Amino acid sequence: MIVDQSQETAYPSYLALDEILTPPLRGHPGGSGETLPAVALRAQGLWFEQLLRELDALQRGLDRGDGPGALRAVDRSLRILRALVAQLEVIEPLAAWELAGGETAGPGSFDPAGFREAETVLGRRDRRPPPPAGPYPADGPADGGGRAEAEAATYRPSVFDSLLGYLAAHGYPVPCDLLYRDVSAPVAPSPGLQDVLVRVHRDDGAAAQICERLVDLDEGFQEWRYRHAMIVERAAGDEAPDPRGDVFAPVFPDLWAVRSLL
Repeated sequence: MIVDQSQETAYPSYLALDEILTPPLRGHPGGSGETLPAVALRAQGLWFEQLLRELDALQRGLDRGDGPGALRAVDRSLRILRALVAQLEVIEPLAAWELAGGETAGPGSFDPAGFREAETVLGRRDRRPPPPAGPYPADGPADGGGRAEAEAATYRPSVFDSLLGYLAAHGYPVPCDLLYRDVSAPVAPSPGLQDVLVRVHRDDGAAAQICERLVDLDEGFQEWRYRHAMIVERAAGDEAPDPRGDVFAPVFPDLWAVRSLL
């Protein structure tokens, strides 16, 4: 058997390393202040892109009533979140001037691509204001971009909405005002839904397992937000507004509130 080596795909080309590792902060001096954040944030962006794919698989599983498929997607999502949190340790010790390549760091300067969209897909609808203007466009490389995608996701059913549909399809009396709610509106705690969730947990079936894993997912995302906020505060100090205001705001408030009812 003769193998034409010219037709083989070189491993570095397959990984597109030359494109991925190209520093986005052109015009700034080299060193860790340029390359380290660039590599770390691009890695975060790649993982968030994969997380979005897993959340899509999760929603599709819930929408078609595939509990095992939804659980597998949640498990993969949780593993990705753990990798994302661990990677933040790489840039955590850097000062503001190192992170920004010589410029002043802003509180929204280091959101990786996909972050805003992922939290919107989960169910956040708080429409937080954009970070202060900096040397890059609003969707430029320094802040990770993704605003347009996050805005579009606001008007699509979220993971939370898919969960409600899954529960209703399995015979649980989900309140109609939630099943047919405005999906672009923030989710407020619902005593009626919490009563349903108590029954779900006591039945201890696949639906209960999904709810538990979604709590894990919510907790993992809060942990990422906390570590990210601490990087901003550690780098910018008193010059940055408090980045911790919504760090621990849950995406699924009813899944947390029902704990005290069980």
